[in-house]
Amino acid sequence: MAELILQLLHLSWLPVGSFFAGVLNSIAGGGSFLSLPALFASSAALGVGAVAVQATNTVALWPGQLTGLVAFRKELREYGWELLPLGIASGIGGWLGGFLLLRTGNRMFRELLPWLLLFAAVMFVLSFPLGRWLQTLSGGKRHSKLLIAGMVVVSVYVGYFGAGGGFLVMALFGICGVHDIHEMNALKVLTATVSIGIPAVSFVLAGRVEWRFCLEMAILAAIGGYIGAHYSRLINQAIMRRTVAAIGFMTAAYFFVQNYAMHPVR
Repeated sequence: MAELILQLLHLSWLPVGSFFAGVLNSIAGGGSFLSLPALFASSAALGVGAVAVQATNTVALWPGQLTGLVAFRKELREYGWELLPLGIASGIGGWLGGFLLLRTGNRMFRELLPWLLLFAAVMFVLSFPLGRWLQTLSGGKRHSKLLIAGMVVVSVYVGYFGAGGGFLVMALFGICGVHDIHEMNALKVLTATVSIGIPAVSFVLAGRVEWRFCLEMAILAAIGGYIGAHYSRLINQAIMRRTVAAIGFMTAAYFFVQNYAMHPVR
């Protein structure tokens, strides 16, 4: 019976993780904290490389960003063509991040993974008090040129790894004078859709996507992304932040144990 329960948990980890990754990405960010370890666990027996796992995770979570963008269409409609420079900046940075990932070896990426996750979790914890402090730096003005330049830099990280990128984007918004939480969420989903979508295309063209996992994840993440965006205003943000932070640190700890205790990277 215990073995059967463990098998059921293993089989359900990826679909459940993918759905809630879509939900988290549209509400607070950090969806990869759930989907990435689930995908590593599901693909380990098949010998899938770490870079291919990351590429697959990126492609699979992109539909969740797209459905979240649809849910925020009313908030974004009023900007019109003003969104174009922000989208271009996100695309340039995302493409460069994806380019760098494809040129990273599996061993190196596996060694970097727990540190990247830890960085993302720490950034999530710091992003809210940091964001309040950064609001004072903008002087009540919007700094559009700084926002565009900063978006290119942040999107490199998003295209390379993704997890925690939304927290960096929110901090950038604070520096540049964007403070309304609903506006920030809408713009965050827009930039993520582009900065994840562009490298996702690169990963597909490079043949680094494991479609046997990707399609299932993409469908569930898309459903979760739409539901999360639709009900985001009804969710207690304080509880959600604590939950995401806890998941982030636990995921980082999981990969530290995997790398340095159970399966040392050689």
